[in-house]
Amino acid sequence: PEVSEDSAGVPQRGSFQAAPCTCDAQGCCECLVPVPATKLNSSLLMYLKISSGGITFQSPLLSVQPINVVKPDPPVGLHMEVTDDGSLRISWSSPTLVPFPLQYQVKYSENSTAITREAEKIVPATALLVGSVLPGSSYKAQVRAKRLRGPGIWSDWTPTHTFTTQDVIYFPPKILTSVGSNVSFHCIYKNENKIVSSKKIVWWMNLAEKISQSQYHVVSDRISKVTFANLNATRPRGKFTFDAVYCCAGPECHHRYAELYVIDVNINISCETDGHLTRMTCRWPTPAAQSLVGSTLQLRYHRSSLYCSDTPSIHPISEPKDCRVQKDGFQECVFQPIFLLSGYTMWIRVSHPLGSLDSPPTCVLPDSVVKPLPPSRVQAEITVNIGLLKISWEKPVFPENNLQYQIRYGLNGKDIQWKMHEVYDGKSKSASVLVPDLCAVYTAQVRCRRLDGLGYWSNWSSPAHTVITDIKVPVRGPEFWRIITGDITKKERNVTLLWKPLMKNASLCSVRRYVISHYTSRNGTWLEDVGNGTKSTFLWTEQAHTVTVLAVNSIGASFANFNLTFSWPMNKVNVVQSLSAYPINSSCVILSWVLSPSDYNLMYLIMEWKNLNEDEEVKWLRVPSTVKKYYIYDHFIPIEKYQFSLYPIFMEGVGKPKTISSFTQDDTEKHQREAGLYVIVPIIISSSILLLGTLLVSHQRMKKLFWEDVPNPKNCSWAQGLNFQKPETFEHLFIKHTESVTFGPLLLEPETISEDISVDTSWRSKDEMVPATVLSLLLRTPDIAKGFVCVGDPGNSANFSQAEGTQLTCEDEEGRPPSVKYATLVSKSGETDEEQELINSSVSKCFSSKSSPLEESFSRSSWEMESQAFLVLANQHLNRLLPHLTFSGLDELLKLEENFPEENNDEKSVYYLGLTSIRKRESDVFLTEESSVSCPFPAHCLLTDITVLQDSCPHFVENNFNLGTSGRKTFVSYMPQFQTCSTQTHKIMESKMCDLTV
Repeated sequence: PEVSEDSAGVPQRGSFQAAPCTCDAQGCCECLVPVPATKLNSSLLMYLKISSGGITFQSPLLSVQPINVVKPDPPVGLHMEVTDDGSLRISWSSPTLVPFPLQYQVKYSENSTAITREAEKIVPATALLVGSVLPGSSYKAQVRAKRLRGPGIWSDWTPTHTFTTQDVIYFPPKILTSVGSNVSFHCIYKNENKIVSSKKIVWWMNLAEKISQSQYHVVSDRISKVTFANLNATRPRGKFTFDAVYCCAGPECHHRYAELYVIDVNINISCETDGHLTRMTCRWPTPAAQSLVGSTLQLRYHRSSLYCSDTPSIHPISEPKDCRVQKDGFQECVFQPIFLLSGYTMWIRVSHPLGSLDSPPTCVLPDSVVKPLPPSRVQAEITVNIGLLKISWEKPVFPENNLQYQIRYGLNGKDIQWKMHEVYDGKSKSASVLVPDLCAVYTAQVRCRRLDGLGYWSNWSSPAHTVITDIKVPVRGPEFWRIITGDITKKERNVTLLWKPLMKNASLCSVRRYVISHYTSRNGTWLEDVGNGTKSTFLWTEQAHTVTVLAVNSIGASFANFNLTFSWPMNKVNVVQSLSAYPINSSCVILSWVLSPSDYNLMYLIMEWKNLNEDEEVKWLRVPSTVKKYYIYDHFIPIEKYQFSLYPIFMEGVGKPKTISSFTQDDTEKHQREAGLYVIVPIIISSSILLLGTLLVSHQRMKKLFWEDVPNPKNCSWAQGLNFQKPETFEHLFIKHTESVTFGPLLLEPETISEDISVDTSWRSKDEMVPATVLSLLLRTPDIAKGFVCVGDPGNSANFSQAEGTQLTCEDEEGRPPSVKYATLVSKSGETDEEQELINSSVSKCFSSKSSPLEESFSRSSWEMESQAFLVLANQHLNRLLPHLTFSGLDELLKLEENFPEENNDEKSVYYLGLTSIRKRESDVFLTEESSVSCPFPAHCLLTDITVLQDSCPHFVENNFNLGTSGRKTFVSYMPQFQTCSTQTHKIMESKMCDLTV
């Protein structure tokens, strides 16, 4: 009971309640006394009553105030982390349902390779900074609570929380942030029990990108910091949804890393208020943040009393809103009921164990996002006598703001081609638009929106369709013609009027009947209703009878009509002088005519034609009076006979026609050409241009091919007497023999056939004589590989120099068949005798001047009429420079083609000579390795860029020509080994010298 005291202040006994007690084996008893929360500050009297063997004992009264003996629950959420400055922070949360402030006692210990310590501290807050953190250490902590002021009892200790640091400490180890934000990581690096200086720390991203040093910051001697600014969203890489940030000691990186999660929380929230203004639906797409494992998304909002602020912000007091995922992947939330003028501030909260993120807030006013109901009672019609498409509607009840309207309309069909029309007058309830076809069915729809542009367009209204009705009287009556039958001698004839039904654009929009108006001088005017027919017959008895055909619809009769007067006198008026018909094809005929002047007013002409071989109706056309030629399009059969007539129509009546019963034969083809001239001429011109261009291109290509790439064979000596018109000639020249050498392009096979060689000399001075020893050396150089020699015909060198056509025979030491390969270069030019002498001199200086046995021979040779050339014979190790060599008896050489020797192991390898002509170089030098000859040659016929090709040569590199500084290229001849080198006259410098060293 509550404490009651007497006047002296001594507690008094009153009525007491018994409290249950329990005792354990050690004799310790506990009694549970229920105390209401309202009695915590009250004093309670209690005593202990003990009964044993009929004897009762009572303890003295004890006055207790419950609030002074409260034992709180232990703190919750004990956590240890490293702060930005490298200190260890121990934090926890207060127990719930505690009516007074608490104090806390923290017991912690540190165990590392460098230090081991324990400590206890009492703090009034829910956190404690212990000190600097060391890598590779273990920390343990416990916390208990007690009443802060006054007596109290300590709570139980919390379970022991252990925090272990690695050799590399990242703090924080994980960061969750949003796109565009700035974050920082700190690092302490321990390597071999030593703390690495922060100045040596290097940061990497995903071990693939080194972070710029401008982002590093030195916090202390051992703490390094890296900052990331304006972050982009993390791109998932397989199972990794974060970026790994590495802290490295120079080139070495520890395998541990910090995790950076960057998600895009720029989530667009759109809301829409229905047309009844009773609820607001908000939608937002599911962002990539939901793919982050362990994250949840929730829409939260705060409603202000009136309107939205200019800068919406996240309010500390907010409410969650349940949303449901739709089929399109959007989340949808419904607010109902709503306050139209209240501002709803909304944002999306992303919750994750690493923290929570909020999307940028947006404020929505329900009255500003209204999607009205579509207009009702929409109607569409074509207005009578005006011819406009008129659309009318009724404004929806909500909202009460002024609205703008949008109309779309088009011809009714499966795929309507819509046209748009805007109406900005909020009070308008109809609109009219021009349409091209007044007699078609149109479809129209209307939608609306607030005139100030806020909110959304409503849905389109239900479609409205027009109905085809007559909107005006027909534009004109039908065109008509007549067929007259009866006896010509009598004054009575039957006239049948023919006309074509009016189209919609002329009838506007239908014709119910046709009415014929007759007029004669005797009977006056009368009307004849012929219904929907297209012909009518009457009896022509008067001298003049005028008829008019009127079209009548539901509104009235046509105003503009065609009149036709039948007059006996006018039937004799002849103004058509001639009429011609020219068939173009089976579907077109040209009708031309010539008219003579007349005193009558010619209104128009009527063309009439029919097939005389078939019983068919007459066909007719009305043409203007100014036309002299007209194309008739119909189906014409060439073997049929047709009749063409041309009627002049005057105001006074129908004139005398001109009739022909057959096509005009004269100039028929001329008219056909004129009809198709506009098509044929452009085709002919374009084809001619294309053909001319093709001929020019092909001419240039063929000219290059035959006159530049391939020499003209008829200009070669070896081709004299050959008939190139026969195919077998080319086969004889170019087809490879099966028993010949297997290598090479299409060439005459260079077998050992050059046994007859004519050497002509043209040296004219004694100083330019070639000694016999030199000539012998040139002509008798031994072959290193086979040991053969080349000797002249029996006789000494003097005889050799004097005889033309001396044969040179190459044979080996054992008398086996010769193996000299041949190639000849003939260089034609028009040098003067003086220039020719300089050329001869330049070449002849390659020989010694001590003897001149060749002077007479060369002076009498044909080389006096030709420029100089030289021959190079290459066969394995044999390189020679022979001036002034020509072949004689070519016909005999060609005959040897049939007697090519069989291929055997004794034959030499085949070589081919490639040559070009260089005209720009003046001082090139020709060198041979074996003979060691150095000789300047005239540049206008200098052989350069030569590479000897062989069928199979193991010493191919040794057998190439050395051509001074000129480049080398492979020249594979595709003609026989006879080439012509065209030269020009150049001045030869006499200062060029030539030395011969053997």
